[in-house]
Amino acid sequence: MGKLHSLLCAAGASIILMAVSVASVWGADNVPKIGVIDVQKVLRDAPRMKQYMQEYEELREQLGRILDIRSQNLMLSEDEVKELIDLKIKPSPTEQDKARIAELERIERERDAEYKQLQSATNLTDSQKARLKELQELQDKSKATGKALEDDYNSRLQTKLQELDQQADADIQEAVKKVAEAKGLSLVLVKDAVRFGGTDITDDVISKLDRKVK
Repeated sequence: MGKLHSLLCAAGASIILMAVSVASVWGADNVPKIGVIDVQKVLRDAPRMKQYMQEYEELREQLGRILDIRSQNLMLSEDEVKELIDLKIKPSPTEQDKARIAELERIERERDAEYKQLQSATNLTDSQKARLKELQELQDKSKATGKALEDDYNSRLQTKLQELDQQADADIQEAVKKVAEAKGLSLVLVKDAVRFGGTDITDDVISKLDRKVK
């Protein structure tokens, strides 16, 4: 969430600093009406920004859990580990599901124990050597697949961050524009960049950024 939050913060700051494109509105004394916004507060408190961060965290946690299951079950075949993952990430596994999970984990433990026993043994028979090679190849393939998936998952997470960053840009831009038009503001700046003055529209923008309906 920290990484996403920093990206959204940077995005939000750039949006507001470049000002909002609204029709120029001038006061009676021919002075432009300026608004200010606390971007950090918007990113921290706006329900939609929280939703985006939650979406990212849920994806990160799900992918991380899948990788953990794989790394802890290297002696299962690809079909077996996929089945185990599907069963373990089910929201409400049945008793039958739990029994199958226990069975798959038992198979993994037994293969791992067999592999270690063969590794430490001397004067192996040809059939034992073949079995040792089979188990070694199974573990090597599991590790290679896990590494490839880890790279793919990192790419998916980065893509998700970029999508949320762009969506946050668009949402904040639109919310600021609507508030500025409603209040007759010709310019909106980041609050930290303004020493004094300006109409604070932070809470108005936050109220516009409710959660999206999925």
